[in-house]
Amino acid sequence: MSILQMKVRALIFVFAVVPFVDAQTQETSATPAASPTPSEEAIIPTFETQKLARTYILDVPAPRGQITDRNGVPLAQNRLSYNLAINFPTPLDFSDTQALSFAREKIEKAEKLIGRTLRISDEAILRHYRNRGIMPLEIGQNLSQAEYEEVKDNLPAGMVVRPVYVRTYPNGKLAGQIVGYTGKTGRNPDGIVDNHETLWPETEGREGLEQTFNEMLAGKHGEYKLTFDKDGRKTSEKLVTAPVPGYNIVTTLDLHLQELAEKTLEAKAKRGAIVIVDPNNGDILALASWPTYDPNL
Repeated sequence: MSILQMKVRALIFVFAVVPFVDAQTQETSATPAASPTPSEEAIIPTFETQKLARTYILDVPAPRGQITDRNGVPLAQNRLSYNLAINFPTPLDFSDTQALSFAREKIEKAEKLIGRTLRISDEAILRHYRNRGIMPLEIGQNLSQAEYEEVKDNLPAGMVVRPVYVRTYPNGKLAGQIVGYTGKTGRNPDGIVDNHETLWPETEGREGLEQTFNEMLAGKHGEYKLTFDKDGRKTSEKLVTAPVPGYNIVTTLDLHLQELAEKTLEAKAKRGAIVIVDPNNGDILALASWPTYDPNL
């Protein structure tokens, strides 16, 4: 960890912590106002079942709050994206050959719709079906808007589109060391589905403000309930509790001054740091170091 990064953690220069704001009320491109609402068209999870009626509760990750400068310019925000998945029918009575045939048929249809190859091995398909066949099998991630538009009205039976949030940093490397970055808490397990596992891997802060204020930014999980009868057939599913979006973090930074500081360092120094402080109140207006990094990478 660099000296500057340690200073970032020591200096609390957050101007305000505010509730998640609807993107439509902001001039800048902000995060979506609510988490993706699971519905039969969007998310239809299924579960490994036993010969008895069972109810499962899945956690629905909340959309992460955004980080902005003092003027509301986003430094970190979310982009709504979509993953394509196969939903196997219940009860899970397919042989390996039937499961592969079912999956390959859906994959072939999806490839024709989006115009590109979807790569997943037979081994991965069978491992998922045997252990987690009641959960959707993701075959395509981060669909482009054009791909999503093509798929949403022509979705083959047995396939679902799952809305997810992708963390983005619209200013690239600008203020990158201050904002930090996020990562996934872990991939979905290969074993039998457990109560309160998440519908998709959630995001956590790894550096900078993303890590320091992770608990505030993360929000609160929602809950999604699924019920199966003794024969393993899904009998009901519903969103029990909606996820609560994370708080927005408003810093004292002025993105314009931050950019000037970073450009000065880039042009005149191989290594170095610049701090700009408002003498009237001590607000940190810019905190730059060189070299830096792009948290999108």
